[in-house]
Amino acid sequence: MQFDELRYVCQEAALDLVRQRDRPLPPTVVLPAPERTRLLTLPRFPDDDEARHAVLAELAADEITPTQTPAWGFVAEAEIADRDAVVVVFGARRHAPHLTASWFGEDGDLEEFAPDEELDPTALPFLHPLQHAVDSLPAVGEGFDAMDPKRGGGGGGLPIVP
Repeated sequence: MQFDELRYVCQEAALDLVRQRDRPLPPTVVLPAPERTRLLTLPRFPDDDEARHAVLAELAADEITPTQTPAWGFVAEAEIADRDAVVVVFGARRHAPHLTASWFGEDGDLEEFAPDEELDPTALPFLHPLQHAVDSLPAVGEGFDAMDPKRGGGGGGLPIVP
């Protein structure tokens, strides 16, 4: 899996959440893997950044490190320019996290996602444990080779499992 594919997987997860969940959407961590992509919803996600940091540090220790998942995504509902939107942040081992977003359309679905951009290192500090967890994993070839069937990794696509 390449970094652009990670963006696509996380955006598809956001679209699935919008179509399958009531609003407001619960913040959700996306963990792509060769067999399946896991979506871990956080229905009681704290409002305080320090508490959020602690929740995601525990999640990273329990879900990313043991499975050696080299990438992550985070999906949350937000308000951008006085409009309801979904924000998607995604990161991977040796890749700085990136951010994209999409406004809700009048039909309740998402509009087109904005082009992604690198997340400022001081923004959304509660997400740092996810990036630290993937950065601390042992090297697995270049990029996401273990997840890419074209490079000898696991086969097939990445179905999203709610």
